[in-house]
Amino acid sequence: MGDKIRVLLADDHPLVRAGISAILSGEPDLEMVGEAADAHEARRLSLQLEPDVLLLDLSMPGPPARETVVFLHENRPAIKVVVLTAYDDDAYVRGLVAAGVAGYVLKDEMPEAIVRAIRTVMRGDTWLSANMVRKLALGTPEPAGSGPPQIQLTDRETQIMSLVLAGRTDREIGEELNLSERTVRYSLRAVYDKLGVDSRVGAAVEAARLGLAQPPEGG
Repeated sequence: MGDKIRVLLADDHPLVRAGISAILSGEPDLEMVGEAADAHEARRLSLQLEPDVLLLDLSMPGPPARETVVFLHENRPAIKVVVLTAYDDDAYVRGLVAAGVAGYVLKDEMPEAIVRAIRTVMRGDTWLSANMVRKLALGTPEPAGSGPPQIQLTDRETQIMSLVLAGRTDREIGEELNLSERTVRYSLRAVYDKLGVDSRVGAAVEAARLGLAQPPEGG
């Protein structure tokens, strides 16, 4: 692999930072370039170090994570932000979906998910947890008596969204369904248009909420 992926970690718990740093140090393609203990420091170091990826704890001292994401989009749009979060953070995550974060790692999925998430967002894909998508979808159920959704997905689109809900990347979806990555991306764009969303996370949440797709049995 060529240049290493440069990672900045922002978490207010020293033990968490030490653990993640140890994980990343064992990966030949990843490099930890700095650590921040609060949101103000995360912003300052992002501007100074210009990492490829910022791992941002959702519940840190300082400005809310969503404001930090917006700040970076305005000042360092190339930085991919991956949020580290817990199960009970769905209200905040909704705002982050709108702000355009690149990924979410649930803390009970670490350590293995964190490395995969970093590599995934650097390929231009979005990392999301199937459990988080289910929680977000359950948090916004369709009103009672609203009837079946009028939106219809094709069989291929349903298959693809099912695998998106399981946390698969475009490459993995293509391999599983014997499709090119280009075809997967084209199909996802069609789904975005049908659901009125502009992101992979938004599509996953809407598809789950409307009952248009479910993760495959066994993930």
